[in-house]
Amino acid sequence: MNIKFLLLSVIFVIFSYYIFRHIIKKDYKKRMRLSVTSYLLEILVFGMHANLIYGALQTKYPYLPPFPHNKLHTLFSGILFASGALILLLSWLKLGTQRSLGIDNNNLITGGLYQYSRNPQLVGYGFMLAAVTITYITLMVFIWFLLYIIVCVFMIQSEEEFLIK
Repeated sequence: MNIKFLLLSVIFVIFSYYIFRHIIKKDYKKRMRLSVTSYLLEILVFGMHANLIYGALQTKYPYLPPFPHNKLHTLFSGILFASGALILLLSWLKLGTQRSLGIDNNNLITGGLYQYSRNPQLVGYGFMLAAVTITYITLMVFIWFLLYIIVCVFMIQSEEEFLIK
């Protein structure tokens, strides 16, 4: 077990909870949209998560371990990663920059990928992270993937509470 990674993971979850369930929730309640600070904090949380992979893999930035020798394994992970990237791109294009930044909140988008999920961007990125998890399958990498799900729950709870109002 990598104690340093686990400790950083606990700190990351606490930090993420505070950002999404206090700062961003308060911003939505007070301003009815995200402030620049809240948006940058969201980016910081997801950036921190992305970099935690180096603790899970116990490798130095910016290097990753080699792909598995099993070509079918690598192909499956590659297809899953590409699918996630496509979902992420299509959902972002449908949502647009104004909505992504929390600036335009006039109405809900319910067409395209948004008819299947309120958060297709998170789903697409989740597919990409699942591909990484499958590629380098270890307990630490699985924990890293679970951290993403936890952070998404915090984010979705804050957004949904705002959208209901």
